[in-house]
Amino acid sequence: MKKMLLVFLFASCLSTLSYSAEYSGKNLDGMEYDCTAYSYDTGNYYYVTVEFNGDEAMITFDHGGYITVTLDDEVIEDPSSIDAYDYDKGVYWEFEIDDLE
Repeated sequence: MKKMLLVFLFASCLSTLSYSAEYSGKNLDGMEYDCTAYSYDTGNYYYVTVEFNGDEAMITFDHGGYITVTLDDEVIEDPSSIDAYDYDKGVYWEFEIDDLE
């Protein structure tokens, strides 16, 4: 019984570990970046800021609104093509960040 409890607790701890968003081994979490965001819903580009937190990104618009999206992958391979999904509204987004090059 104790072994089963330990295995359960260990598995629970592993599932709560969070990974940081990163590019070229650099942690991006907690920093704001200027970027261009494309909404597949509206077909429009927006000039926004984005702040990463693990596999999530908060997009802040010029008018003061914001949304939180989930990254397809917290390891960013190409800063000119970062894919994310807004689960609340069912919308795909793509970001381009120039500052990471």
